[in-house]
Amino acid sequence: MKKHKIITLGEILMRLSPIRHKRFGQTTEYETYYGGAELNVASSLGNYGMNVSMVSVLPEHDIAEDALMHMRKFGIDTSNVLRKEGRLGLYFVEAPSMQRGGKVIYDRADSAFTQTEVDAFDWDAIFEGATWFHWSGITPAVSESAALITAKALEVAEAKGLKVSMDYNYRAKLWQWGKSHEEVMPALMEKCHVMSGIHPDVDVLNEEVTDLDFALSGKEMMAKYPNCEVVVFSSRGVKSANHHTWAGALFDGKKVYRTKKYELSHIVDRVGGGDAFMAGVIYGLHAFEGDLQQCIDFATAASAFKHGIDGDFNAVRKEEVMQMISSSDFSKVDR
Repeated sequence: MKKHKIITLGEILMRLSPIRHKRFGQTTEYETYYGGAELNVASSLGNYGMNVSMVSVLPEHDIAEDALMHMRKFGIDTSNVLRKEGRLGLYFVEAPSMQRGGKVIYDRADSAFTQTEVDAFDWDAIFEGATWFHWSGITPAVSESAALITAKALEVAEAKGLKVSMDYNYRAKLWQWGKSHEEVMPALMEKCHVMSGIHPDVDVLNEEVTDLDFALSGKEMMAKYPNCEVVVFSSRGVKSANHHTWAGALFDGKKVYRTKKYELSHIVDRVGGGDAFMAGVIYGLHAFEGDLQQCIDFATAASAFKHGIDGDFNAVRKEEVMQMISSSDFSKVDR
């Protein structure tokens, strides 16, 4: 697995969450985590033993140093994280409970990452020896310069023949810099090979969709973006804020591969669930030598696992994911 070199691009954030499911107006204490969509993907991949490097920007202070140590702990190469004056992006998460939905407040405007110059990164050097590039729609959402940086990275990745994966990750609160996602995303997606299938253009959120629904949605994506080779879908059913069902599907242009449905009856933290899914897809496409059923099974199980783990990052070993796939009763204590 180390022969593959994966590059991710995105902002590194600090997340603050009120303790014990308290609301913002109740708490005097916050738990802190490091996260961000692309960092969450990189953390999972590094934890699975893959060679992964994060491209980002952090300010020059002790909290940023702690973020770097977090990344190195999970095997992420941080040599492509630039340091410059500015602030660390923050976001606040109020956890959902029972019939009360969660809430996210972003505080990332004018961060070091969002203010980075377009030519700050030497993409020829960054992609030297790389085989894969992953990005998400959150990065071009946060600022015009971040959108231009993403476009430049994709241009060089295409020229060098890298495989490219993307997760649409639409966040309405973030698209505030002057252009909408409809104006920016299509041109970026033209250079991608592996795509998430849930975004404003292809909506298959209903958990009871059929193979035909997935195939039609996948074909629609591939018709719009001819470079696309694989479309992946997650399917969530919501019974309450803490009780969901979860399943996955993958379409390769010919066949739909579906997974079993997981009952997530006591969700601990759903933040990062989609990132755990995309990391599982990337790992599976590398590890299982064309076995697309095993790939989507792994991605879906990894994401289901994440719903039971605090924080943004899916702190799970690949062996645990494989055991979850094969076992009918994974919840027993490992003694």
